[in-house]
Amino acid sequence: MATTFCLPLRMHLYFNLFCFGYCKDKEARYSLIMYVARAVYTLLLLWATTAAFGQQHNIRSWTLEQGLPQSQVMAIEQDSQGYLWLATRAGLSRFNGIDFETYTKDTGLPSHNISTLFEDSRHRLWIGTSDAGLVQFNGASFTQIGEQQGLRAQAIRAIAEGRAKQLWLAAENGVYNLKGDRAAKYAPLPALSYTAIAFAPSGDLWAGTQDSGLYCVSGTKVLHFTAQNSALPHNSITALSVDQDGEVWIGTAQGMARARRTGLSEQHLPGQLDNSYVTSFTHDSYGNLWVGLQRDGLLKYAEGTFTHLTRRNGLRTSRITALATDSEGNVWIGTNGYGLHEYRAPWFLHFFEFGGISEPRVTAVGRDSDGTVWFGTDEGELAQLLPQGPQWRPSVPWPRGATLYSFLPVGKDMWVSSSNGIWRLSDNGAKRYASQQGLPSHDVYKGVADAEGNLYFATAGGVVQLQQDSLHVLPGPSANIRANTIFRDSKGRLWAGTDQGVFLVQQGQLVVPPRLQDVALREVRSITEDKTGTLYFAAFNTGLVMLQPDRVKVFTSAEGLPNEAVKSILADSADNLWIATNRDVLKVKLPLLRQQGKFVYRTYTSLSGFRGLEVCDNALLQHQDGSMLFGTTKGLSQYLPKLDRQNKEYPSLVLMDVMLHSNFTDWKALGQKVDSTTGLPLNLRLPHTQNHLSFNFHGICLSGPEQVKYKYRLLGYDSAWSQETKRSFTTYANLSPGTYTFELLACNNDGFWTPKPLTYTFAIVPPIWRREWFVGVLLLVMAGAVLSVVRLRERSLIKMNSLLELKVDHRTRLLERQNREKEILLQEIHHRVKNNLQIVISMLNLQARHVQDPEAQEVMQALRSRVRSMSLLHERLYRHNDLEQINLEEYFLEICESLYASYGVSMDRVALELDIPYTKVDIDEAITLGLIVNELVSNTLKYAFPKEAPGLLRIELVKHDEVQYTLTVSDNGRGLPDDFFTKQQKGQSFGLKLVQSLSRKLEGNISFYNNHGTKSILYFVLPT
Repeated sequence: MATTFCLPLRMHLYFNLFCFGYCKDKEARYSLIMYVARAVYTLLLLWATTAAFGQQHNIRSWTLEQGLPQSQVMAIEQDSQGYLWLATRAGLSRFNGIDFETYTKDTGLPSHNISTLFEDSRHRLWIGTSDAGLVQFNGASFTQIGEQQGLRAQAIRAIAEGRAKQLWLAAENGVYNLKGDRAAKYAPLPALSYTAIAFAPSGDLWAGTQDSGLYCVSGTKVLHFTAQNSALPHNSITALSVDQDGEVWIGTAQGMARARRTGLSEQHLPGQLDNSYVTSFTHDSYGNLWVGLQRDGLLKYAEGTFTHLTRRNGLRTSRITALATDSEGNVWIGTNGYGLHEYRAPWFLHFFEFGGISEPRVTAVGRDSDGTVWFGTDEGELAQLLPQGPQWRPSVPWPRGATLYSFLPVGKDMWVSSSNGIWRLSDNGAKRYASQQGLPSHDVYKGVADAEGNLYFATAGGVVQLQQDSLHVLPGPSANIRANTIFRDSKGRLWAGTDQGVFLVQQGQLVVPPRLQDVALREVRSITEDKTGTLYFAAFNTGLVMLQPDRVKVFTSAEGLPNEAVKSILADSADNLWIATNRDVLKVKLPLLRQQGKFVYRTYTSLSGFRGLEVCDNALLQHQDGSMLFGTTKGLSQYLPKLDRQNKEYPSLVLMDVMLHSNFTDWKALGQKVDSTTGLPLNLRLPHTQNHLSFNFHGICLSGPEQVKYKYRLLGYDSAWSQETKRSFTTYANLSPGTYTFELLACNNDGFWTPKPLTYTFAIVPPIWRREWFVGVLLLVMAGAVLSVVRLRERSLIKMNSLLELKVDHRTRLLERQNREKEILLQEIHHRVKNNLQIVISMLNLQARHVQDPEAQEVMQALRSRVRSMSLLHERLYRHNDLEQINLEEYFLEICESLYASYGVSMDRVALELDIPYTKVDIDEAITLGLIVNELVSNTLKYAFPKEAPGLLRIELVKHDEVQYTLTVSDNGRGLPDDFFTKQQKGQSFGLKLVQSLSRKLEGNISFYNNHGTKSILYFVLPT
């Protein structure tokens, strides 16, 4: 540690010692010496307090704002279906990763004072309370175990399961075991107040007491450990846990201990934590032990070393009450007063908070000749990443506000490229190279040394070479070249990435590489080389270029590159290519990319642990330990490859509800048998009139619930799977009689699909006249009748034939004439209706001229637009031959044109975009949709763009299947007012009432969102 500390101290003194050599006045020298002493003291103080600037871990939290019923979580348990069960002081809550469902006394829970939770090997959930004994939950109802079953205790503090699959209870007056539904006190242990219980793989029973130490029952022996006769730190046992090696971890009110085959020993905690109150244990998927402390945060014990996590590491509180590890490897943390926390994605560490510096933009990351990592910001701050944490330099030679772009170590010197020129930091002090030395621009982005030790720098004015302490610009094929980066490959060649493509430095000038002459490259911002000698060039908004000895390959979105806005790239020692785009970070497997040209990659975003948002240009570095460092817009992020694991746990699929006509359905009231656990109907058989079914489902993925995707199909209706969607419901309407099976697949956050679908089978019963037995009887009756009539009909058939021919001819002509008259009559009716509506509009216009009240005028204008939308429909009907169906695109366009004219808005100011596929609907549905569009477009033109502001209005219709549609009306205006949702709940807006009423007419619902403007989404159903 002393060696690493000398590095920042030495670099901190460079500049001051340099100035000291030029001070002639004794007082000035004395002042400078005092300044240096103060600087040394400051650095020592910073070094001593680097622990305060701790690493930020990926910790997500849920509180009352996200639906948690109460902020104190006393116990956590994951069941076999994947649900997370939480014991709070406001009831028992079930969590699926997104929503909380809470059970209280109103739903049958005997008590809200829950102390422990446990699911046994039979998948039964057991609830231990502090005042109502033991409670079992079967998914639908609660069953209390009390004195009638032999349990003479009110407080159950811990539950465990023995080898014989019997439950064991740590209670206030002893240890009980449960056989069937009968409880009996365990006689070998004394009647004390017990707080914890656990079974070792050997079968030994461990029981901790409230103030009498620890008991171990091994065969017929009963061992008693106390603070007086053993290494137990305290007689109050608070938690017990058994790891995979059979070791028992013991938490007490003043520290912890562990029991091995060799005996019981005290496990010392780090620093001032040795006497901390231990509340809980859990073991994660990496084999680490997690220890929850009552007031001192969280401890992770890995390979004999403790890591202490507190508020500065991402926890919202240091008061830990419960711990649990789910099947996906996430650690769940219950707190006292701050809800539920989730520790996930341990392969990323973040340095965002540095005392007075909060979320700096780290623009430069480098490593000096001693292996120490340096990083700088866009405000000129400079720091080192030491083992004890980041250490900032209190003073720097360049002016504050200068942006640091990169570091170049040459021997013991460090060359810093910045927006304030080139800075050389050495033992003799700091020296700046600027325009006086020939620098064409003060913006210097990167430097590199060639094989002879000559230095080259990429600047905003081109590539410059440093010779004899002066700089000169290398000539190139064109003028005004902006060099973004410069790179030296394994063959000693220098490559320059510029705004005009890639150049080679040859004989003191920039030349176009012959093999890249036919590749149209612009704005090359990063260059790297892998261990095989293959070069990669990042061209922003163009893609990625791979240069191999035998070929040149350009990768764009067509070749699988997910984002062409590539900013920085780096090939690491594990043969991965790291690609930083303007939105995320990709890790690409290079062997497949080189050999087959396939992009096999993993994406890292905020949802997968990378919280740095955007990586700065060329701010990528691989540490000596193999980890990756990213300079981001929020600070410094570190990737630990040894901890990176993909989530291979498939989502647990749950069918939440089956509904008729998109409404909640009481299946018991309809006479259907219902599963008491799921609430779903069993062996569902529906009459042919109830053939409109909706399915609501969910895939439980606690690592990334927002990233779960679904595919589904209805066998018997469509054998093809649906497209991937994040929507967790679907509807099937107008199902024909038959047997159907709904199948569902889900994909987790890392792309793993469930191997087997969830299935649900039901039947639509045909009407009686379509059943086989009824058809058979009817055929027999008809056959007899036909045979008896045939002979009679044969006699008169010849006579009737000629007469029928005459009648048919006469009636054909009559029907043709009637049909023509009917069409004329319908057109006339539509014409008259249109004229009458025009008269109504004219009357409203006349009346509006005499109305002075602005609100009344607005109402009149709204009435005119609604009547006009219906008038346009009838006008289209009498002008076209098709009198039964309406083309929605043309109809919506006419409505919008009319509204634009009515409100005096030009389409040059508020652009109109229509994305309506060719769709024809009946007149009734067209009128309903027209009124809805009229209301939504009117609101946009009236309120979205005040003071002649320009904008965009977009209307989009999406057809999901034969009956399901989504209509979206959106704008980029100022959005919904603050009191919109309050008015929506109170029903104060007539227009909103009208739209919601019309939506229900279409068996749909409408939602409103603030998303860079106003977005109104209508889900509705049209009959086939």
